[in-house]
Order: sequence, then structure tokens, then C-alpha cells
Amino acid sequence: MAIFANNDKQSNGNSGTTIIASGTKIKGEVVIDCNLHIDGEFEGVIRSKNSVTIGKSGGVGGEIYAEKLVVSGKFTGSCDCDVIEIMPQGRIDGQITTKELVIERKGYFVGESKIKEDGSKFGTLSKIEKAEKADKVIDPK
Repeated sequence: MAIFANNDKQSNGNSGTTIIASGTKIKGEVVIDCNLHIDGEFEGVIRSKNSVTIGKSGGVGGEIYAEKLVVSGKFTGSCDCDVIEIMPQGRIDGQITTKELVIERKGYFVGESKIKEDGSKFGTLSKIEKAEKADKVIDPK
């Protein structure tokens, strides 16, 4: 991916945004480091290290794993994101797992929500790690 800087030279970096334009339909799996903005239609799995934004004309069906999800269009499926924002007229139908959920006025959420637990830097703590923190001994079976 090439990003053009102000001096018209190309620089390789992860600071850009990939756009799926209105009228575009994509099926499959996307693994991406930069931001993703969807105004078209996408069906499948999205794995992003940054934010995924579904624009007003955008529609996504499937699974999303990202740092942040912003929905102004429609999302159907399951997602696991640190932050989820449903904007006015945005809609999520499905299951979400998140640390922070924001639903703006006239935003819609139909489904199941779960709170993502804070854990170690490698994910949630195992039974043994939790017991060690609480100074308890447990059977690891």
C-alpha cells in the first residue's frame, strides 16, 4: 500500500485508510493494519488492528475483529472490538463483545452484548493466573 505525503513522495506506513466504495460488493476475508471505511457491501470476516467504519450507505454481514467499530450503516453478525459506536441511523443486528459501547440517539442495536474482560497483555487471565493474583491454590484441571 502506498500513501502519498504532502511532498508527493510515497511512504509505506499503516496510517492510511482503505475504502470500499459505494456500489462495490466484496465477499471473503480482509486482514488489515490500517483503518477500513466501508460504503459498499462486504460479506465475510474482517480483522483489523485499527478502526473499521461502516458508512451510511455501507452494509456488512459476517464477523468483525477490530480495535474500534463505528457503524453509521448496517452490520449483521458478530463482532469483538474494544470500542463499538452506533451512530444515528446506524444498526447492529447480532452479537457484540466489547469494553465500551456507545449508542447515539436514533442508533439501533438488536441482539446480545457481552462485556470484554480486562486481562493481561496477552488476553484474559487463565484460572491459574487469577488464583495466583488472589493468593489461592486451585486444581488446574
